[in-house]
Amino acid sequence: MIAFADCQDVRKMTVIREINCPACGDRDGIEVFERENQTVGDSVCDKCGYTIPEGVVLDLFLEDNVPGDVCSK
Repeated sequence: MIAFADCQDVRKMTVIREINCPACGDRDGIEVFERENQTVGDSVCDKCGYTIPEGVVLDLFLEDNVPGDVCSK
């Protein structure tokens, strides 16, 4: 019998992404943790304080929120 890894294991994995801050442009300034395509915990730029909130789809959030927007700070 062949044992397959539980497909849920892959979904539960946390991925760490370093992105450039959309507000100040700091290279790899924000470390974002993602699980199941959503952010885990708030991610904050050390340089300017720009915050990506918990529970959002990162790419959609970055497309929809312009730096300086009330929801993104």
